[in-house]
Amino acid sequence: MSGAFDPLTMLGRGGFDTHATLDLRGLKRDEALAKLKALIDTHAAPAPHLYAVLIDPATQGGGETLFQPVGRYLLDAKRSGKIFAVTPLADPPGGGFAIDLGQA
Repeated sequence: MSGAFDPLTMLGRGGFDTHATLDLRGLKRDEALAKLKALIDTHAAPAPHLYAVLIDPATQGGGETLFQPVGRYLLDAKRSGKIFAVTPLADPPGGGFAIDLGQA
Protein backbone atom coordinates (compact mmCIF):
# COMPACT_ATOMS: atom_id res chain seq x y z
CA MET A 1 0.00 0.00 0.00
CA SER A 2 1.32 3.43 -0.90
CA GLY A 3 2.14 5.87 1.87
CA ALA A 4 0.77 8.81 -0.12
CA PHE A 5 -2.29 10.50 1.31
CA ASP A 6 -4.97 11.00 -1.35
CA PRO A 7 -7.93 13.02 -0.05
CA LEU A 8 -9.92 12.45 -3.25
CA THR A 9 -9.74 8.68 -2.80
CA MET A 10 -11.00 9.12 0.76
CA LEU A 11 -13.68 11.50 -0.51
CA GLY A 12 -14.94 8.87 -2.91
CA ARG A 13 -15.15 6.46 0.01
CA GLY A 14 -17.16 8.97 2.02
CA GLY A 15 -14.19 9.96 4.19
CA PHE A 16 -14.21 13.69 3.47
CA ASP A 17 -16.72 16.39 2.66
CA THR A 18 -16.77 18.14 -0.67
CA HIS A 19 -16.64 21.90 -0.78
CA ALA A 20 -19.59 22.11 -3.17
CA THR A 21 -22.07 20.01 -5.12
CA LEU A 22 -23.11 19.94 -8.75
CA ASP A 23 -26.48 18.19 -8.84
CA LEU A 24 -27.21 16.67 -12.26
CA ARG A 25 -30.00 14.38 -11.07
CA GLY A 26 -33.06 14.41 -13.29
CA LEU A 27 -31.31 16.14 -16.19
CA LYS A 28 -31.03 14.91 -19.75
CA ARG A 29 -27.58 13.96 -21.05
CA ASP A 30 -26.92 17.15 -23.06
CA GLU A 31 -28.05 19.47 -20.26
CA ALA A 32 -25.99 17.59 -17.66
CA LEU A 33 -22.84 17.68 -19.78
CA ALA A 34 -23.34 21.40 -20.51
CA LYS A 35 -23.55 22.17 -16.77
CA LEU A 36 -20.49 20.05 -16.06
CA LYS A 37 -18.53 21.73 -18.86
CA ALA A 38 -19.51 25.17 -17.55
CA LEU A 39 -18.29 24.28 -14.04
CA ILE A 40 -14.94 23.00 -15.29
CA ASP A 41 -14.39 25.79 -17.83
CA THR A 42 -15.25 28.65 -15.45
CA HIS A 43 -13.57 27.38 -12.27
CA ALA A 44 -11.14 29.85 -10.74
CA ALA A 45 -9.61 30.47 -7.30
CA PRO A 46 -10.85 31.00 -4.66
CA ALA A 47 -13.84 28.93 -5.78
CA PRO A 48 -14.33 25.54 -4.11
CA HIS A 49 -12.27 22.85 -5.76
CA LEU A 50 -13.61 19.57 -4.33
CA TYR A 51 -17.03 18.83 -5.83
CA ALA A 52 -19.54 16.04 -5.55
CA VAL A 53 -21.12 15.60 -8.98
CA LEU A 54 -24.43 13.87 -8.30
CA ILE A 55 -26.30 11.78 -10.86
CA ASP A 56 -29.26 9.43 -10.64
CA PRO A 57 -28.06 5.92 -9.76
CA ALA A 58 -29.10 3.05 -11.98
CA THR A 59 -32.37 1.32 -11.19
CA GLN A 60 -33.63 -2.02 -12.42
CA GLY A 61 -35.35 -1.38 -15.75
CA GLY A 62 -34.55 2.32 -15.47
CA GLY A 63 -32.77 2.65 -18.80
CA GLU A 64 -29.62 4.62 -19.54
CA THR A 65 -28.07 6.72 -16.77
CA LEU A 66 -25.59 9.57 -16.83
CA PHE A 67 -22.83 7.45 -15.27
CA GLN A 68 -21.10 6.55 -18.52
CA PRO A 69 -21.33 9.89 -20.39
CA VAL A 70 -20.45 11.97 -17.31
CA GLY A 71 -17.66 9.57 -16.33
CA ARG A 72 -16.23 9.62 -19.84
CA TYR A 73 -16.36 13.45 -19.92
CA LEU A 74 -14.58 13.65 -16.56
CA LEU A 75 -11.86 11.18 -17.61
CA ASP A 76 -11.26 13.19 -20.80
CA ALA A 77 -11.07 16.39 -18.72
CA LYS A 78 -8.53 14.73 -16.42
CA ARG A 79 -6.41 13.51 -19.34
CA SER A 80 -6.41 17.01 -20.85
CA GLY A 81 -5.40 18.61 -17.54
CA LYS A 82 -8.67 20.46 -16.93
CA ILE A 83 -9.27 18.63 -13.64
CA PHE A 84 -6.79 17.20 -11.17
CA ALA A 85 -8.58 13.99 -10.14
CA VAL A 86 -11.86 12.08 -10.40
CA THR A 87 -13.25 9.07 -8.51
CA PRO A 88 -16.71 7.47 -8.31
CA LEU A 89 -18.66 8.25 -5.14
CA ALA A 90 -19.10 5.22 -2.91
CA ASP A 91 -22.55 6.09 -1.62
CA PRO A 92 -24.79 5.55 -3.42
CA PRO A 93 -22.91 3.31 -5.88
CA GLY A 94 -23.19 4.82 -9.34
CA GLY A 95 -24.68 7.99 -7.86
CA GLY A 96 -21.94 10.33 -8.92
CA PHE A 97 -18.32 11.31 -8.83
CA ALA A 98 -15.94 13.25 -6.62
CA ILE A 99 -13.79 15.65 -8.59
CA ASP A 100 -10.85 17.83 -7.66
CA LEU A 101 -10.53 20.87 -9.90
CA GLY A 102 -7.25 21.75 -8.18
CA GLN A 103 -6.16 25.16 -7.03
CA ALA A 104 -6.43 27.57 -9.94
